[in-house]
Amino acid sequence: MKSSLEAPEKQVAAETGASAKSAAPLIDTSKMSKGQREALELAEASRDPLDERGSFASNLFIGRYDFARIFPYPAQTEEDRAKGEPFLKQLREYLQANVDGDEIDRTGEIPQKNIDDLFAMGAFGVKIPTEYGGLGLSQFNYGKAAMLLGSWDANLTALVSAHQSIGVPQPLLLFGTEQQKAKYLPRVARKEISAFALTEWNAGSDPANMSLRADPTEDGSAFIMNGEKLWCTNLIKAGVLVVMARTAPKIVNGKERKQITAFIVDVNSPGLEITYRCRFMGLRALYNGIVKFTDVRVPRENMIAKEGQGLKVALTTLNTGRLTIPAACVGLSKRLVDICRKWATERIQWGVPIGKHYAIAGKVAEMAGQVFAMEAMTFLTSSLVDRKAGDLRIETAMCKMWATEATWRIAD
Repeated sequence: MKSSLEAPEKQVAAETGASAKSAAPLIDTSKMSKGQREALELAEASRDPLDERGSFASNLFIGRYDFARIFPYPAQTEEDRAKGEPFLKQLREYLQANVDGDEIDRTGEIPQKNIDDLFAMGAFGVKIPTEYGGLGLSQFNYGKAAMLLGSWDANLTALVSAHQSIGVPQPLLLFGTEQQKAKYLPRVARKEISAFALTEWNAGSDPANMSLRADPTEDGSAFIMNGEKLWCTNLIKAGVLVVMARTAPKIVNGKERKQITAFIVDVNSPGLEITYRCRFMGLRALYNGIVKFTDVRVPRENMIAKEGQGLKVALTTLNTGRLTIPAACVGLSKRLVDICRKWATERIQWGVPIGKHYAIAGKVAEMAGQVFAMEAMTFLTSSLVDRKAGDLRIETAMCKMWATEATWRIAD
């Protein structure tokens, strides 16, 4: 059996005159184990197919360069800039005057006043529409907010970004019903933190192994949830969760296919227990934990999208959510460059500031160049998201991978 991921190869065949039949499939599943094949098929069945032209980055993999998609550079409009600037100015001034990142690292806690103040200014609802209590800003402005947070404190960045990038806001904005939006978006915009529950002991990036189950009640009005999730960012502070669970399998082409379904679950639901707070070396104040579900009743109306579309909800949400990480890396890296430039002008060796020596000047120049590139690719992709330019899964993954690695090099 072979995967159906052949579209790009067929495109190449058509353009070069080769037959589609002679083009090898991108992924040959014939030699995979049953578990590998099931995991791949479940993930690919949950994705929307690329349109026939793909995206700019996806085309690079088949040797096609469609620069019309990214040139001229899709700069932020003046209208969008003016809409976001008052909030960004307020956030910048607040972080500088009221957030002590060193103290947060020492105590392992973010002061509740900081959280309350950020809720009050709308920092937890940047992209949530104004009719639901949010700021209604663009992905571009959200990226700028993440850049500011990343330049100041990583713990706070994780709290604010996980809440609205992978927590309740983004899945509901993309897939929620009007009733779900009206009920939950005002809560998560101004008063309640949300979290995302996907990973399990035996199922991290492999959703086919997921064991947390959601079984329908006899009358079909609700689901009963049993199982455990770990490494849920924001869990300790959360009032509401997005939970991925296995529901009854369905038959596709005569074969049984596992189904993953997404649910909104209130943390105060009977049977839901937060059993452990995880602690990390780098982010001392990360509110990450383990949650156990014992006969937790979840109303059917809390299902996000349709039954069996949970993995699609997760993958689509994560596509855009990834952009928060590179945006925060840009902010952090700019801060690091500022520190280095300051030291390079103050530290005197051999009668001149060390920045005058080629070895140091070269390092600072390389750092600045990498920051420029990180910022350009991250906000290029953010603009494409705002313009609904199609499937950007590869662009967002590139941004996250390269910006995080570049940040490590800059820090070193």
